[in-house]
Amino acid sequence: MRRMRKTIRHPETLHQGRRGDPYAGFDRKVDLHGMRAADAERVLLNIISTSPGQKILVNHGKGEGVLRVLVRNICSRDPRIKEMRRGEDSVVPGGDGITIVQL
Repeated sequence: MRRMRKTIRHPETLHQGRRGDPYAGFDRKVDLHGMRAADAERVLLNIISTSPGQKILVNHGKGEGVLRVLVRNICSRDPRIKEMRRGEDSVVPGGDGITIVQL
């Protein structure tokens, strides 16, 4: 009787469910972790004004929610933003720690 191999001949087939970087579909990624609210607001407004027509992933973190509320308030008021999606409503990893903005 033949003895079966304990190794896998094609290890690249192990992770077929994962298809590359889930964040690759974004034009810009902004990380606001650890910033104060005033600094984060300044950075976000600068990104919005210099990136027309781009899709931006804003990573504000989960934490206490101060930056999350700030980012989502700015995005809901700004007329340059065509669409804003909350991270918990999207398929991108990060949950309520991210906000997706389409300019």
